[in-house]
Amino acid sequence: MWYAVWVRTGQEQKVLDLCVEKIEDREAFEECFLPKYEKPRKVNGQWVKREEILFPGYLFFVAENPERLQGALRGIPEFAKVLGDEDGAIPLYEEEVEFLQKHINEKKVFEMSVGEIVGEKLVILEGPMMGLEGKVVYVDRHKRCAVLEVEFFGRVVKMKVGLEIVGKREIA
Repeated sequence: MWYAVWVRTGQEQKVLDLCVEKIEDREAFEECFLPKYEKPRKVNGQWVKREEILFPGYLFFVAENPERLQGALRGIPEFAKVLGDEDGAIPLYEEEVEFLQKHINEKKVFEMSVGEIVGEKLVILEGPMMGLEGKVVYVDRHKRCAVLEVEFFGRVVKMKVGLEIVGKREIA
């Protein structure tokens, strides 16, 4: 099962590295990762792809025993908490896991998408955003990104992803 772990925003990579290095109980989790998205940035006049954190403030763990995972994480000084309630850790919903599995690659990166604006509508031509046009709430053509509203962690969250708009045309 997949679990989200809340950490201090800006400390995600540091906590991920600590988890990989310091957790001695290798049975506590199968995988620990930090989903990212590709974002273009202009450096010395050239556009290069950088990776930014997809869900700031969260790490993801794949584990079978949430109590064992929580116990292992107690040894990490910057660790905050596994998302859950008074009864313990709550795994991500199946739809959330499927969303991540479908849209991020094996390196846990949400790759750039390419689209165009036709009339007033966004049409995705290629990339992981295909089929997600209805979830787009904002497109920033200058920064080459889009903001999606998706259900995660039991609530609607805004998620930034890379989007290259290659054209704008009116409906014929």
